[in-house]
Amino acid sequence: MRDSLDAFKVGVFVPGLFGPEGRPEPDRETVQACHEWMFREAEAGEKAGFEGLFVGEQHMRTECFFPDVFLLLGAFAMRTSRVRLATFANVLTVWDPMHVAETTALVDHLSKGRFTWVAGAGYHPGYWQMFNIDPRRPLKRFLEQMEVVKTAWTSKEPFTFEGEYYTYRDVFLTPKPYQDPHPTTWCGAQMDRAIEAGGTYATAWTVAPFPLDKEVFKRQVELFRSTAIANGVENPKIVIMRNGFCAESREEAERLFGPYFATEMRFYYDHGIFSHDPRIRSREDVTVENLRDTLVIGSPDDCVESLQRMQEEYDADYVVMRFRMNDGPDPATAIRSMELFGEQVLPRVMTMG
Repeated sequence: MRDSLDAFKVGVFVPGLFGPEGRPEPDRETVQACHEWMFREAEAGEKAGFEGLFVGEQHMRTECFFPDVFLLLGAFAMRTSRVRLATFANVLTVWDPMHVAETTALVDHLSKGRFTWVAGAGYHPGYWQMFNIDPRRPLKRFLEQMEVVKTAWTSKEPFTFEGEYYTYRDVFLTPKPYQDPHPTTWCGAQMDRAIEAGGTYATAWTVAPFPLDKEVFKRQVELFRSTAIANGVENPKIVIMRNGFCAESREEAERLFGPYFATEMRFYYDHGIFSHDPRIRSREDVTVENLRDTLVIGSPDDCVESLQRMQEEYDADYVVMRFRMNDGPDPATAIRSMELFGEQVLPRVMTMG
């Protein structure tokens, strides 16, 4: 396997979430309007010059208006012609793996080979609850599912699979994916065991938009890369998501984006995401000032500097930008930021080797 990324690239994340956690259930007019904004964001991302569009998966949350990542990417495929279309990430453990194999193959065809599958085991107990999935040992379930999906993608004849979680007899996937032998596959993981396992099936490791301890991160990069190389990947890649906003000045960017960023990061604090970070000991510590090094924010020059630092200090081959948090800025404001980023940042960073 060999990933086609030959220079530093930047993609954009299109959130399917609108409003604060636990908002009232939306009416159909609100859902329809927000879907239309997502399609506009996708089209704007391609027009602005981003390399890829990325979407996330959430369930049983009233602020999530588009929980099915595959259906969403299929819609994006009909509205775009150039960009990579990727999950970030598909919560594989809540799906039947044969269903995933079949659906991803179709998305790959709809996009004519532009699909990238980023899969993870998940973290949110509500997702497993909704689909009646035993939450114990999610990584073991995930790795068994990964084996089923890749077998289905590549098997030339009906196959039988007997595992701890899934059993299939004489099953066959058709049509096969557009990409040969299968769609580009990246790993979504945060813990060492999952990162190392990712090196057995993925060409890139994707990193969530949270604080990074540089020494721990470099060790994890080496863990993934060494495992991937041992499994035949010629040049394993590192993909990092960053929240951020581009405006005429740092002050304007932080005014428009900062409050929404802090609110959402407190949601992740409540789920234990920041437990390793000595700067974050309480919800009140979750501020733009304390987490500034996790952001790509400010003027175009500020954003270029942050992306260069991600490449030089964190070995990033690809950064996925998110310009809109759940509760804001509003999509129109986020699109204007994406456009400025496309005009004044992307031409300066997409040629970095």
